[in-house]
Amino acid sequence: MLELKENPRVESTIGIRIRAINTDKTRRLIGSEKVYQVYFELSGPTPQGWSTLFEQEWKALNVGQPLVLQEATVERAFLMMQCPLGEVAGHLPVLKQAVAAANTAYEKYKREQASEQKEREDVWKNERKSVEDLAKSLHFD
Repeated sequence: MLELKENPRVESTIGIRIRAINTDKTRRLIGSEKVYQVYFELSGPTPQGWSTLFEQEWKALNVGQPLVLQEATVERAFLMMQCPLGEVAGHLPVLKQAVAAANTAYEKYKREQASEQKEREDVWKNERKSVEDLAKSLHFD
């Protein structure tokens, strides 16, 4: 249901951004000499459902890449990916693009949810009005 696509260049108001690499959390992957788990700090907590959108956008931007490069996940207030340290600078622009696209898709999703909620409320109000009109038109002894 969260598979919403929209132009990532559209301005976003949700404001999730990659702020920095967390040097304390970033560590070499156990059993590997080159691959690290790189933790990027996000500008704030992500709302529910945002991480799913991010992962969809990231995978869409990396179609045809080796499976390892398709692994970028959100863990609390961090975005984590596994790669050699020397490749981080090359991945960062695509990560930023995926974050922006996820922000845009999330905003669209929330607008659609709000619209659906308003429609449900309007239907409920109309039903209540019909019942009230009927009640007013009837005469009881």
